[in-house]
Amino acid sequence: MKAVRLLEYDGPLVFNEVPTPTIASDEVLVGIRYTAVNHLDLVEASGKARQILPIDLPWIPGHEFSGVVEQIGSDVAAYAPGDAVFGTTTGTGAYAEYLAVKAMAIARKPSNLSFEEAASVPVASQTAWQGLFTHAHLKAGQTILVHGGAGAVGTYAVQLASNAGATVIATASGNDEAYLTSIGAGRIIDYRKTQFEKVLQEKVDVVFDLVGGDIRRSLLVLKEGGILVSAVQPVSQEEAAAHRVSGMMMRLAPSGEMLDRIGRLLEDGTIRADVATEYALEDVTRAWEDLAGSLPGVHGMPPSGQAAARRKSHGKIVLRVA
Repeated sequence: MKAVRLLEYDGPLVFNEVPTPTIASDEVLVGIRYTAVNHLDLVEASGKARQILPIDLPWIPGHEFSGVVEQIGSDVAAYAPGDAVFGTTTGTGAYAEYLAVKAMAIARKPSNLSFEEAASVPVASQTAWQGLFTHAHLKAGQTILVHGGAGAVGTYAVQLASNAGATVIATASGNDEAYLTSIGAGRIIDYRKTQFEKVLQEKVDVVFDLVGGDIRRSLLVLKEGGILVSAVQPVSQEEAAAHRVSGMMMRLAPSGEMLDRIGRLLEDGTIRADVATEYALEDVTRAWEDLAGSLPGVHGMPPSGQAAARRKSHGKIVLRVA
């Protein structure tokens, strides 16, 4: 099969022929239609976080996908060849024509989503779901502040929190105000013009941090007993306790069951998936350059104004495999 591989840290991506994977009894073989590009792919490839995010070289990137089941393991009863699915990887990456993946990590593709749209969903949506409901235990009537509301995870956080009956405040660029309002944000704070802690008149129950920076500013706006969940950096337990709140850094633990629940919300139109740009798998370097426009210096790629101009304002970059 054809696959994109990284042979050395911070090296070029190469397009190789590699053996099609074999499956274990609890796995399925998926013929990949689309995969998505994540910031994590670039960070892992750069080697800058190899102590906490090690990879085995040569390495096939890609953490999420959509496709069609080709084979099933002997212990798999929930799926059959021909099923359209989406999910997260559990071994090798998804920048390839085929993927062996644990059946517990996939779900049926929502019937109203294209394969292109479905590939953009699993990582961002499950990060948002887990942050809001597994860790923050967000409930109807509460108020949540989402840092980075217009990003890939942030857009799902805004939609899911709003659907759960919470009041949603998001920090973002003022250019994103109309978009965020359309997906459920009740208030947008333009981080370029003001400091959120200076304009929030009432404290919030939950802060969901997708940006990083000075954690203390977020602790200041939490109600006593509130919680700060960060997807990007550790939270000082001493500082949280001093403010009589709790805090944690989460790490995504994806599951097919969680993704199935999200899929039902997508299928009934409660939430939506947005794709910014599509590239062919052979154009993966251009896709990474596009994403690197918002991640200066990652994987040796400088910000690219031309790449940024090719993208729509919101949504993920996807790679067409088949």
